Amino acid sequence: LIQEFNYRKFCLALGSVSAKVADDDDLFKDHESRNLSRDLGAAAATMLRVAVAVASAFGLRPSDWKDVNEACGKAVRSVPACYRLQRDLPGALNDARSLRFLPVPTTDAGIDLNPWRSEEGRALFAEAHSVEWKCIESLTEKDEKPSWGFTGVFEVVDVRHDEALSFVYLRAVRIGEPPGLFPTKDLQVGDPILWEVDRRLGDLLQPGFVVDAVWFELPSEVCFVSTLESVAPPWAP
Repeated sequence: LIQEFNYRKFCLALGSVSAKVADDDDLFKDHESRNLSRDLGAAAATMLRVAVAVASAFGLRPSDWKDVNEACGKAVRSVPACYRLQRDLPGALNDARSLRFLPVPTTDAGIDLNPWRSEEGRALFAEAHSVEWKCIESLTEKDEKPSWGFTGVFEVVDVRHDEALSFVYLRAVRIGEPPGLFPTKDLQVGDPILWEVDRRLGDLLQPGFVVDAVWFELPSEVCFVSTLESVAPPWAP
């Protein structure tokens, strides 16, 4: 339901949208914003009802299917959130930092569309992320090039918010191969990092969520993600 679920095809099969709405990105995005949480929550609730039916049919004790019961119950909230995060992360702030400090190809038909270097790029970035470029400049005005790079799986420990940003505190679960470009940060399992994300995405992140990504750390010790591999609830494999 998180990694491979195609909500557009699901809605077409269900008949909750017409082919015209499904083919129009703006119309379907509006439908998704209003109905995704309800539909995925219903899917998780259905799994819970199936688990209850199986437990009842086989006379299982509550302790025999406790894990399944808890996972299905938590999925009602966590699956819709992870689905959105999987598709929307890294988000505007992290993308802007990647475009500023990493060798991201941005030339199209001879025109440089990097928002840090061209007006056309700033307009496209603002449209794609629904954010004013001047807000990005304000949030990143004190940024300096990254000190470290690393890859790995990190568990969300806490999320705190201000008006425009969320500050995500994570701990290392598994360290991967270094991405290069910058010196590799020496991390061990359990070590903490701090990640800044757009507030609308931070509102979806929950303690226990597991994020697998390529990370870079600024001299301020704030991290950004250049490439997201996956985001999952704690009970997912």
